[in-house]
Amino acid sequence: MLDIEDFERKYNAIVNSEQFAQLQETYNKAKYVFFFGHGGNMGVAEHAAIDHSRLTDKNVFAPGGGVIVTSIQGDTSFNDWIMNWLDIRTRGLDKSECLAIGISCSTNGISSDCLSTALNWAAENGMQACLWAAQPKEKGIHPQVNQIIQHTKYYHTSEIISLTMTYELIHGAGFMCPAISTKAQQRRFEKLGIESEVETHNQHVPPGMETQLNNLAIDFDGVIHNFDKGWHDGTCYGDPLPGALDAIRTLAEDWNIIVFSAKVRPDRPLVGGKTGYELVDEWLQDHGVRDLVAEITHEKPRAQHYIDDKAIEFTNNWTEILERLQ
Repeated sequence: MLDIEDFERKYNAIVNSEQFAQLQETYNKAKYVFFFGHGGNMGVAEHAAIDHSRLTDKNVFAPGGGVIVTSIQGDTSFNDWIMNWLDIRTRGLDKSECLAIGISCSTNGISSDCLSTALNWAAENGMQACLWAAQPKEKGIHPQVNQIIQHTKYYHTSEIISLTMTYELIHGAGFMCPAISTKAQQRRFEKLGIESEVETHNQHVPPGMETQLNNLAIDFDGVIHNFDKGWHDGTCYGDPLPGALDAIRTLAEDWNIIVFSAKVRPDRPLVGGKTGYELVDEWLQDHGVRDLVAEITHEKPRAQHYIDDKAIEFTNNWTEILERLQ
């Protein structure tokens, strides 16, 4: 069986990282986005440019097509051609509104140097710049270039992660990635000034999210993990609360278990070099229930029920709630 290097875990670690949170914020503000890569990643870049253009309200470009690539290389050099393409594409634009994203598998070859040259030029000319790479690029990269490292060893894993990251940006900016089952063409949860092409139904979830109707959200600290010392040293230091692991094993037979925790927030400081996501993920692995948990998140997930030690159940009881809180 093809090794995709524990794709889901790597991907979750990336999208919950501080670097990806920075990229998402930059992407949300950008009016112009430029994707580029080499080989398979050129295909990823062109695919991303097409889908970002049609699914969002941004102007998104990639140097697809042999004519433009070979023409610019013929006029300049392999090392400088993406930089020159970027220069051409951003003429007359406010570069503070531009985001350049370079996608690379190899970080030590000439193709990677070509991406670095373009990203360095972008950073030096007032653009936001981000490198997606299988392994860290330690030399020849501008310090203002945001590096998102996938920690993969195979080309196919890196390219799959990169393509998925392009859709994560769309989703994180409030746009919809259409579902195949409904052939959704809806462009945004909020209107873009055009009528939706999607036939609406009286459902509790948007099209394509029907599988989330069976979600059960469980808080981590104080519900699964004994949090009796509070922050302490930032680690997941506690033992499982009595009955918690057996309950997860039983509930997982009928529910999609989602563990949520503020510990996983991307703005949380690293603890021992690890994100909150990694700490929670490792604790669940160590206690034998990680495979039963569909997702770990810092957001409020879609769920039928929420199990939280700080929750106050609402049953049209505002008077009672005010009394309890006062």
